Amino acid sequence: MLLMLLRSIFLAFFVFLVVGCTTTKTEVKSTKNSYIKGTITSISKVSNGYIYTIESVDTSNGKLSQAQGFSSTACNVGDLVYARLDGAKFGYFAILIKGYEITTEPIIKSYNRSKKNLTKDTIPIAESIEF
Repeated sequence: MLLMLLRSIFLAFFVFLVVGCTTTKTEVKSTKNSYIKGTITSISKVSNGYIYTIESVDTSNGKLSQAQGFSSTACNVGDLVYARLDGAKFGYFAILIKGYEITTEPIIKSYNRSKKNLTKDTIPIAESIEF
């Protein structure tokens, strides 16, 4: 009984060892996808559409940081768009928010102290101390 148990453990160990050594490891290449979410910075009109330059506002999940491509969809500078770049052409182009602008104002405002409201105390000229 003990001998059968040891044989089965040895056989299982041997099988796992052989299977682990013979499997081929495939390397997954991490490629940057061709999606971009950003604002349109420049537009140039061509005969049957527009060439857009887009600066990214979201680079998570391998999105592009900048893209330039052709689309027949009309939109304005400053619009927030989501697009897929296929070569030199946008295969998918959607306007998310028209007139979207990134605020350059800081989130935390720093207030400077004003000297207008300070009180002026005069220094006493003579002072007497009694014990």
